[in-house]
Amino acid sequence: MKPSRGAVSMAIIASTLNLGLARGFNIAKHLSRSSAGNTLTFRGAATSCSTPFRRSLHSTCFIPTDGESSKSSSSSSSALFSAAPAATASGATDTTSVNDDQSNEIEQAARKALTITGSLPPPCDFGGISYLDTSSLTENHSHRVLFILGGPGAGKGTQSERIVNTYKCVHLSVGDLLRSGAEKKDYPHADMVKECLVKGQIVPVELSLGLLRIAMDEKAQEAGSEFGSRIFLVDGFPRNYDNVEGWMEHMPSYTSVLGSLVYNCPIEVLEARIMTRAETSGRSDDNLDSARRRFQTFQTQTEPVVRALEMTEELQAEGNSSGESQLHIVNIDGTGTVEEVWDETEAAMNAYVKNDILTANMNLLKAIEGGNLKDFAALCDEQLLVESGSKTKKSIADIFEWYEGPISDSASSSISNAKVSIQNGIKALVSYDRTTKVGKIVRETREWEHGSKGWMCVSVRREDL
Repeated sequence: MKPSRGAVSMAIIASTLNLGLARGFNIAKHLSRSSAGNTLTFRGAATSCSTPFRRSLHSTCFIPTDGESSKSSSSSSSALFSAAPAATASGATDTTSVNDDQSNEIEQAARKALTITGSLPPPCDFGGISYLDTSSLTENHSHRVLFILGGPGAGKGTQSERIVNTYKCVHLSVGDLLRSGAEKKDYPHADMVKECLVKGQIVPVELSLGLLRIAMDEKAQEAGSEFGSRIFLVDGFPRNYDNVEGWMEHMPSYTSVLGSLVYNCPIEVLEARIMTRAETSGRSDDNLDSARRRFQTFQTQTEPVVRALEMTEELQAEGNSSGESQLHIVNIDGTGTVEEVWDETEAAMNAYVKNDILTANMNLLKAIEGGNLKDFAALCDEQLLVESGSKTKKSIADIFEWYEGPISDSASSSISNAKVSIQNGIKALVSYDRTTKVGKIVRETREWEHGSKGWMCVSVRREDL
């Protein structure tokens, strides 16, 4: 009996994940910032687009090859990027039916992706700031993921490099992982991947995701890492509906997709950038013909995926009582200078990172209010536990009282007027008015730093109001 596609997919990804995977794979279960540039007003709104898109009949995990880049094309860029509407029996164009089909396909993909954010609950409120409680991601060891999307030359690589340097994220390119996997002697599917890349054929999405899982697990469990609970930047994925379906089949139990940074740039700008890059890059696909084909692939296959993810965001918001979503798609204008594009990128990244910061701050307040000394110590930097006053107060209980006061006085009745200031990606200040149950009102400011155990409180100060 011929095995089903699902059975083959499960077998492929399982055997892929057996290679170098630190933790097990259960097939049954899983197959206007301020002038200082530090303070953000957080809001996530996807840019809508009413332009209809036509999905290509052939969906691939698109990896340019030498053979492909050497092909020539006589089509102009304007001809390449125009979607051909369907024709009726009489020969007239029926754009209504085509647009309806496209819309239905986008909506179907959007609804299938509703759980792409994994275990993230609906947004919460902290003193007037909406945030996502990421506690479940830490508890379940789920990987935080951002999709990085955009046409060839849109600046994904440049901006990703700056994100990594500033926020200590991990950048993973599916194309690079496939090319690397094809050269690994101990990778059981190396020959299959290599053949697909050489011939420009479809690389099974199960293989791409298997290699991606291996890379994320290895990075998350890397010995001696200075930063914990990092965000993974998945570059160039998902490229098409098949990629989304594969992700939803295999990844939600291990990941939470926070959203996507989508770099938008017109073909004229992309062409100029690629030709400039070609002077020094040495990349075989840095030429006009290849760039135009890649841009066409992005328009016909990837942009509909972006529209679907934006609709997923809208559907989540409709289903949450707060009217806000877990998923946030951010469209960024990629036509400006590197610094101009970085300003938008930084604002978007701060909005994602603030979820972990406010989650840590809220969990620390809960530990303080409940007198949970273990959780209190787990969220405080070691230096904080040995600083002023603690030289003669050795126990955690003494340190707790030194910083927070008697447990009976520290319980909060309300938090208001919150403000988050993120500095250089790995430091933050969280300030808010805190009213205790004994009636005392203070302006409390906690300083946080991102370290090997995630975000940790390094100092606290209060001002009576």
